[in-house]
Amino acid sequence: MNHPKITAVSPLVEHVDVSSQLGINGWRGVELEELAFCIHLNLRCDPSDSQALTAASTALGVALPLRPNTFHEASDIRIHWLGPDEWLVVAPTTDIHLVDKIVSAWTGFHHSVTDITGGQTVVRIQGDRARELFNHGCTLDLHHRVFKVGQCAQSLLAHVPVLISRRVDDANGTCRFDIVVRRSYADYLAKWLADSAEEIGFVNRLGNSQQPTSSNNRSQVSSASK
Repeated sequence: MNHPKITAVSPLVEHVDVSSQLGINGWRGVELEELAFCIHLNLRCDPSDSQALTAASTALGVALPLRPNTFHEASDIRIHWLGPDEWLVVAPTTDIHLVDKIVSAWTGFHHSVTDITGGQTVVRIQGDRARELFNHGCTLDLHHRVFKVGQCAQSLLAHVPVLISRRVDDANGTCRFDIVVRRSYADYLAKWLADSAEEIGFVNRLGNSQQPTSSNNRSQVSSASK
């Protein structure tokens, strides 16, 4: 049976300002990019239950972080600590059975698994002046000696609730941050980022992301329909 084709669209599908601009010093200090079409799962369980933690680690291929404001990553799956008994998983859409795997692994344990894929997206900010851009609208101290690689924190950026994670620098040593933002705030935040980055210069690759998918792919259809 042939399944009809639909198109999954990112939360920034209407933000089509894909552009580049030099800053006042003649450089482009940051790059803005959406990491669209990721799977987002909210997990909750008893952190003192070692068996539940082991089961989750086996299912996900990476352990749940227990240290506050940190994340663990393996095979493109990232698990962020949100609270003592709460985590956010961000994974590629190729892991379409991730929900079933963790639910099956936690059978018999007190837990909660919520698929929030359609309600969030990830914006990557990287560049030599990335921290300067954050300083325009965030009160967190993101200096590399304070906010280190592997750390994450929930805060406000331009009055928008976000989850900020400090990623490993790229091959050129360029600083990278990923921001998880709710779908309803994504377009506003994208416009704010581009506007705030004018003085330092930017490459803007946000928006207009589309991905063909079949109707039997639950995670991708969810991303398009919510």
